[in-house]
Amino acid sequence: MKRNISGIIMYYALIVCIFLVIQKPLFILYNHAYWEADCKVNDLWDIYLHGFALDNATAGFLTAIPLIILWISVYSSNFKLHRYMNIYNWLIAFLMAIVTMTDAVLYEFWEFKLDATIFMYINDPKNAFASVTTGFIILRLLAVLILTVVIFLILRLPLPLLEKAEWKYRKWYIKSMIMLCLSGFLFVSIRGIRKWPNTASRAYYSRIDFCNHSALNPLYNLFYTFTKTVGVHDEFKFYPKEECADAFNSLYPVRTAQAEIQHTTKPNVLVIIMEGFSAMFIESLGGMPETAPGMSRLMDEGICFTHCYCSSFRTDRGLPAVISGYIAQPTTSVIKITRKLHSMPGLPKSLKAYGYETSALYGGDITFFAMSDFFLATGHDTLISQKDFPAKEATQSWGVPDHVTCKWLKEEIMRKHRSKHSPWYMTYLTLSSHTPFDVPYHHLSDERFNAFAYTDSCISTFINELKHTEAWENLLVVCVADHGFNQSAECRANTREYAHIPFLILGGAVKEPRKIDYLVSQTDVPATVLGLMGLPHNEFRFSRDVLSDSYTYPFAFNTYNNGFMFRDSTGCIIYDNNSQQAIEGADSIKEKKGKVILQTIYEDLTNYN
Repeated sequence: MKRNISGIIMYYALIVCIFLVIQKPLFILYNHAYWEADCKVNDLWDIYLHGFALDNATAGFLTAIPLIILWISVYSSNFKLHRYMNIYNWLIAFLMAIVTMTDAVLYEFWEFKLDATIFMYINDPKNAFASVTTGFIILRLLAVLILTVVIFLILRLPLPLLEKAEWKYRKWYIKSMIMLCLSGFLFVSIRGIRKWPNTASRAYYSRIDFCNHSALNPLYNLFYTFTKTVGVHDEFKFYPKEECADAFNSLYPVRTAQAEIQHTTKPNVLVIIMEGFSAMFIESLGGMPETAPGMSRLMDEGICFTHCYCSSFRTDRGLPAVISGYIAQPTTSVIKITRKLHSMPGLPKSLKAYGYETSALYGGDITFFAMSDFFLATGHDTLISQKDFPAKEATQSWGVPDHVTCKWLKEEIMRKHRSKHSPWYMTYLTLSSHTPFDVPYHHLSDERFNAFAYTDSCISTFINELKHTEAWENLLVVCVADHGFNQSAECRANTREYAHIPFLILGGAVKEPRKIDYLVSQTDVPATVLGLMGLPHNEFRFSRDVLSDSYTYPFAFNTYNNGFMFRDSTGCIIYDNNSQQAIEGADSIKEKKGKVILQTIYEDLTNYN
């Protein structure tokens, strides 16, 4: 009996050791560049100390099934404990191995801890792995298999102790009491001994994200965030409903439309959403001089917003921000809430009421991450994607490169012009400036910057050629990025610099070029475009016409993985929802404004009308 109890405790302890000796060192070593940029050797102690509670909790969860197996074997002499424990050990070894490797590998791309976001990509593995080579995948799968075998051999060590059944002469109530005590031990390890149960925020102790992420157990975070994203309506309830509504209405007042275009009241509208195109690449916005010279020149030819900030850090958040003026969520993505999509406003949906034909162009697989559902729900009647191009044109990992789609776009615009089409609207999402940056262009030595230089050359050439056609006179072109770019430790999704993106409105329909130097948000695109055209836009609850007289308090709000930033003319606060504190620019007034916006957007997520 004592050997059985020792076996369960040993099993639990070995799982904790696997997290401490394998998972954490592997995560830190694989992502050592972040460690070198942010952390010191003495941070190791704090990482292990603050992550220990969640490592214990996860070990408690994983030991629960062996305890049940042991409990059954205590009361059934014919029960094959060895067989069932081996099956369970293989399953758990594989789960721990694949989560450990996935967490370490994806951090290089996502820069946040493995969480329920992964389930949004599993349904489309082809596109999910488009950013990496086959060799990259094979090597990491091999590592998963090796790690699975190592963990399985470790978990087998307590089996000899568990197999020694010495209970047959014990009274049933003694057996039950011992089992209940072991169950209580696991319950305490899972819940913790504090007043409040364990949550993922237990591991967050530092202002350095990588230290927090190193401390946080990936298995715990995966299941914790999965349960949290099931009911988004319960998240971020900071203030009473009436107080929150009053504060929100003061930030987003009712807008008035005032036309600022010439020649026509119904210009053709082209919205170009540039993949990951941060302001850091545009010299006229304070960025690099050599990466995007074309876009930098174009900034002088239209209405240029020099301080525009994106809504979040991924395309699935950027698309709703640009097309629907919908603020990105830090713990989920509205695109995966199918029921909500069809009640959201959309710039093309609004223009269809005035006789516009609408379409969307993307050179990749438009079904990836439910983009096609979103485009159709927001009013795009025609979708053009990779399948509409000859197979030989799909020369990039993500599909058809930008110069090919730009060429098609110009020809389509001229075709519409010659046939005197009804006014039209089109969304064009670029794809080439994305990992693995395999572009047919060789201008800069850094492959990342070279890919952005390529997209810049494609867009600027397209626009410059279009300016010399008759179609230009009746055209309104919006150029905006979907999100920023993680260049380095100094420019990650939770830094001030990351969210700065280009926002430019040009075309023959614009009265005159000018620079707008006050703060605006990516979500302001729909209301501002409709305002330029003199059209109403009150259905865009989170979008503001930043060129109207009603825009009296310039500010920008954006989110990152379970955090937000709120900035105005007085500064910027970066607030982390896990640790429930500002990690930079602490300010109670800005904190409340950011929380009000966050609470309102999550309340709106469950409004399907």
